[in-house]
Amino acid sequence: MNGSTRKYRWTAYVAAPVIFLLVSMFYFAPQFRGEKLPMHDVTQYVGSSADIERHVAQYGEDPQWTGSSFSGMPSYMIDFKVPAWIIRHASKLPLHVMGEPAALIFTAMLCFWLMTLLWKVDPWVGIVPALAYGFSTYTILIIGAGHISKVWAMAYVPLLVGAVVYTYRGRHLWFGAALAALAASLEISANHPQITYYFLLVLVAFVINELVRAIRQQALPRFWKATGVLALAAVLAVGSNFAPLYYTMQHTGDTTRGGSELTAGDAADRNAQRGLDLEYATAWSYGKSESFNLFIPDLMGGSSANPFSGDGPVADALAEYGARPADLPLGTYWGDQPGTAGPTYLGAVTVFLAILGLFVLRGSQKWWLLAVCLLALFLSWGSNLMWFTRLCFDLLPGYNKFRAVSTALVIVQWTFPVLTMLVLMALWRNDIPEPRFRRGLLWSVGITGGLALFFALFGARLFDFAAPNDYPYLYNLALHSGFDESGARQFADYISYSMGTERARMLRTDAWRSLLFVLVSAGFLVLYRRQRLGRGALVAVLAALMCLDLIPVDMRYLPHDAFVPARRTQIHPTEADKEILKDTTPGYRVANLSLSTFNDATTSYFHRSVGGYHGAKLGRYQDLIDRHLSRMNPEVYDMLNTRYFIVPDPATGRLIAQYNPAANGPAWFVRTATLVDTPEEEIDALNTIDTKREAVVDARFADLLTVSGTADTTATIALTDYRVNRLTYEYESATDGVAVFSEIYYDKGWHATIDGREAPCFRADYVLRAMVLPAGRHTVVFTFRAPHFRAASAVTLVCSLVILAGFASAVAVIAERRKRKQSAGEDKA
Repeated sequence: MNGSTRKYRWTAYVAAPVIFLLVSMFYFAPQFRGEKLPMHDVTQYVGSSADIERHVAQYGEDPQWTGSSFSGMPSYMIDFKVPAWIIRHASKLPLHVMGEPAALIFTAMLCFWLMTLLWKVDPWVGIVPALAYGFSTYTILIIGAGHISKVWAMAYVPLLVGAVVYTYRGRHLWFGAALAALAASLEISANHPQITYYFLLVLVAFVINELVRAIRQQALPRFWKATGVLALAAVLAVGSNFAPLYYTMQHTGDTTRGGSELTAGDAADRNAQRGLDLEYATAWSYGKSESFNLFIPDLMGGSSANPFSGDGPVADALAEYGARPADLPLGTYWGDQPGTAGPTYLGAVTVFLAILGLFVLRGSQKWWLLAVCLLALFLSWGSNLMWFTRLCFDLLPGYNKFRAVSTALVIVQWTFPVLTMLVLMALWRNDIPEPRFRRGLLWSVGITGGLALFFALFGARLFDFAAPNDYPYLYNLALHSGFDESGARQFADYISYSMGTERARMLRTDAWRSLLFVLVSAGFLVLYRRQRLGRGALVAVLAALMCLDLIPVDMRYLPHDAFVPARRTQIHPTEADKEILKDTTPGYRVANLSLSTFNDATTSYFHRSVGGYHGAKLGRYQDLIDRHLSRMNPEVYDMLNTRYFIVPDPATGRLIAQYNPAANGPAWFVRTATLVDTPEEEIDALNTIDTKREAVVDARFADLLTVSGTADTTATIALTDYRVNRLTYEYESATDGVAVFSEIYYDKGWHATIDGREAPCFRADYVLRAMVLPAGRHTVVFTFRAPHFRAASAVTLVCSLVILAGFASAVAVIAERRKRKQSAGEDKA
C-alpha cells in the first residue's frame, strides 16, 4: 500500500464515523439540548426495575428477584446484574458518550460500515448503504416505541455477519473468527433473541452458499476449517453470555413462552401449547399489498397514531359537523395489522439500487441474499400466508417462541442495503460491462419507476382505503352523539368516503415522490457511467439522496417535537400513590384498576403491584390473570394480599386509594389443605374455596403435605422483615399446621428455613407458597439466590477474557505481518 492509498483509506476511516456522528446528532438534536424522548417500553422498564434498583442502593447486592411486578418474579429478564459480563459492559461506551437514542443509530451505521470493510468494499462506498440501514424507518419507529434491546440487536448484527463472511473469504482466518466471537457476544448480549434468530437464518443461508461454492471450487478443506473456527467462536460467544443465557433458559419454561399446563384437550393440544399460540403470534402480520410500503411509505396510510390533515378532505367533512380530525381517535393507517407506528420504509433509492444489483451483479451472492429476503417477506405475512407460517412453526426449531411475525422484515432491511453495497462497489470498480449496465438500468427503472407510476396513476382505483374499524366506530359515534339510525349511516358514509379520499391522496403523493427519487438516482448513475461525475461525487450524491429520501419520512413518525423536557418523562406519584405510601406495613400489594393493570408497570415504580408489564411473566400467573384476576375474583385478590385498589373517584374522576380490609395478609394458617389431581382442578377451586381457611395443593406435593391442616385456630404468623429477596416471618402455633404465604411460588432459587434449618416448601392455591410448620414458636426465612450463580459468572468471565485476548492477539499478528511486509518493501526500494 503506497502513501497516497494509505492516506485515502485513513481519510475515509476518520470521515465515515464523523459523518455518522453528525447525521445522528442532527436527527436527534433535541437530545443534545437536554430533552428526552418519551419511550413507552423504557418507561415500563423504569417502573419494573425500580424495586431492584432500590434494593441495590440500600443493600449493595442484586436481589435477582422483584416483588413489584405480577406479585413477584425473577429479574433475569428485567434487570439482571452480572459483573462478569464484561463485553456487554464495555459495549455501552457509545451510550455513555452520546446517550440514547443517538448512540443507537450511530452504532447501527458504524457496524454496518465495518461490515462493508469486511466484505472488501471501499470505505467511502460503504458510507452510503450504512446510512440506508441506519435510517430505515423501522429502526426509527422502534426507537420511538422504546424497544431498545431490539435496536441494539439490529445494530450489532451487521458486524457479526461481516465477520462470518470475512472468516470464509478473507485472508486472516483467525482474525475473522475472533471478530465473529466478539460480534456474536455483543449480539447475544443485546438480549433480543428474535432478531438474533432471524439473522441466524441469514447466516445459515450464507454458509450453505459457501458450501456449494467450496464444492465447485474444490476448496472444502478451507471451508471446513473456517466452519470449525466459527463453531469455536460461537461456543465462546455463548460462554461470554453464559450467566444471563443460563438463567433465561432455565426461567423460560416457567413463563408464558413455555406454554400453560391448563388444557382442555389431549396430549397433542398440550404439545402445541409449548410455544406461543399461532393466532397470538401472527396478530401483527404484514399485508401482502402492504409490503409495497417498503418502497412507497404512505401506501397504507402510514401510522395508526397519525391524525388526518387539518386542511384535507376529512377536515372539511368534519367541519360541517363542528368537529376536527384531532377529535377522532382514528389514524391514517388502513392496512391489515391491528395497528402500527408506521411503515417499514427502506427508501426508494435503496430499493432501486438493490433491484439494479439483482440484474447487473454476477455470482451467487445475490441469489442467497434474494432467497433470505423472500423468506423474510413470507414470514412477515403471517396470517396472510398461513400455510407457510404454520409450516415454519412446525419445522423451524424455536420459531414458535416469537410473536409479531412482521419483525422478520429486519432481514429485508439488511439485505437491500447489502445489495446496494454490492452494486455500488461493482460500479466503483467498473466491473459491470456497459451492455449489462444499460439492460439492468432499464429493467430496474422499469420495475421500480413503473411500480411507482402505476400506483400514482391507478392506486386510487385499486383499494377501498377503509380500515376494518372505521365505519363501525363512526356509526356508533354518531348514534351516541344523538343521530338517528339513518343520520348515523349518512355520517359514517360521508366521513368514511372523505377518509378514503385523503388516504388515496397520501398514496398518490408518496408514489410520485418515490418515482422522483428513482429517476434522480438513475440519472446520476448515467452521468457517472458517462464520466460526467467522478467516483467521489457519486458517493456524495447518493449519500445525500439517502438522507433526503429517508430522514424526512422518519421525521413523520419521530419528529423533533416528540422530545420533551426531561422532567416530563419521569414517573410521578399520584395522590392515590402518596396516600398508599403512608402505609409502611410490609408485604401488601396494590392493584391499579385505573389503567391496563396487566400491561403497565408504572404502578410497580412505587408499589408491590398485582400487575405489571412484561412479555415473559410467569405462565401460572398468566393463567391466574386469565381465569380470575381479569374477572375480578375477590378471593384471589385477597390471597395476593391486595390491600389497596387504585380507582377513579366516581364523583370527580381523580384517582383514589380504596382500602381492602379483606386482604389475607402476608401469611396465614389454613384449617384444611386439600390435594387435587390436575392443574385445572387447582385453579378452578379458587372460585369456590375460602382462601383464608382452605387451600388446594397439587397432588405432586403430597409427600410434603404431612398434615391436612391446622388444628390450632389461634395460631398466628406475621411478616417481621421484608427485603425483595429475603422475607422473615415469626409464628406461634400449638400444633403442626399448614401456612400459606402471599408470595409467588418459584422453586428455582427460593429456599426456606425454620430457625436456620432448611425446610421444604410447596405450592398451594395454584401460585402461592405453603409450608408445613411444626408446633411452637419459630422463625421462617425465605431467601432467593440464583442457583449456581458463581459458577455461571465464572464461565462468563473466562469466555469473555478468551474472546478479548484472542481478538487482541489476532489484531497484533496482522499488524506485525503488515509491518514486516512494509519493511521488506522499503528494503527492496
